[in-house]
Amino acid sequence: MAEFRVVFTATDYEATVGFFTDVMGLEILRSFEDGGKGTILLAADGQIEVFSAETSGATPGVAGVALAWEVDDADAEHARIAARGGVLHGEPAIKPWGHKNFVVDGPDGWVITLFEVTVPQ
Repeated sequence: MAEFRVVFTATDYEATVGFFTDVMGLEILRSFEDGGKGTILLAADGQIEVFSAETSGATPGVAGVALAWEVDDADAEHARIAARGGVLHGEPAIKPWGHKNFVVDGPDGWVITLFEVTVPQ
């Protein structure tokens, strides 16, 4: 396998792309409108692809799925996302498995946990 992507089918395409660029700080790799409206964003070692539900024909859904995203400094990321208007749930906290994490609301009901590894694995 060569590449890993997470694909979002967005009910509000512009808001979803805005969340990933403006709040999460991701860079757009490319956008397109032929055959459906979409944007591909660079996300660490992978990519996030956002499609408009209006043009893709796919149904948005989140049941049973959440995203986890490793960061170098959970406190700094929490402050950065808060300053950019992200909806946060609590302060970064160390969990029994050795991660310091917090949760941010993503688009269309997605929940994203950002975590810092605090105990060597």
